[in-house]
Amino acid sequence: MISQVKTEKQKIINLQAESHFHAEKENTIHLFHELTENSNEGILILTNRKELIYKNQQAQIIFSQLNKGKKTDDVPQEIWHICQSLIESGCLFPNQHWMIESQIFTGELVAIRIRVRWLKLDEIEHPCILVTMEDVYQPIQNIAIAEAEKYRLTPREKDVWLLYRANYTYKQIAAELCITLNTVKKHMKSIYSKQTEILEQDT
Repeated sequence: MISQVKTEKQKIINLQAESHFHAEKENTIHLFHELTENSNEGILILTNRKELIYKNQQAQIIFSQLNKGKKTDDVPQEIWHICQSLIESGCLFPNQHWMIESQIFTGELVAIRIRVRWLKLDEIEHPCILVTMEDVYQPIQNIAIAEAEKYRLTPREKDVWLLYRANYTYKQIAAELCITLNTVKKHMKSIYSKQTEILEQDT
């Protein structure tokens, strides 16, 4: 009887501890949300067992870019592959602090810079990994879009200009837009003419 009472008390203590642990975990997630939701970088926290703890809105956008045709809540394999490199490095060199950086290039106008490092969170049972994700071309795209409006480019010229500003060659632009090389050259000649006209007006 006494043993049964002790067992029941231990269950209650365990439930209280578990409830406290979950409350602390929720507080941590809420804090990350407050700090990172408006960040230009994608912020992702997951455990070394691939359990997703937190991701901000920008991370969700990058998930959608990488998880084409798949469930967007799944950690993209490209990102998890980099995380695994961090995990393996930690096993090989347990006394060293590692940060791994890599870039993912897709077939579109997207290049994602990924940085992964360990993150210690007492509220989480398993070791955590902090992943930061940055769309490398986004600032360039924003500038190119502003330039396209300033130069009063046509929609097709704008498409060509965005790719050109992202360091696409004329041949790559032609292949991406399914147009001929001569058409690309024609658009670029028109763009430069409009650019020169606007710049002369500014001076």
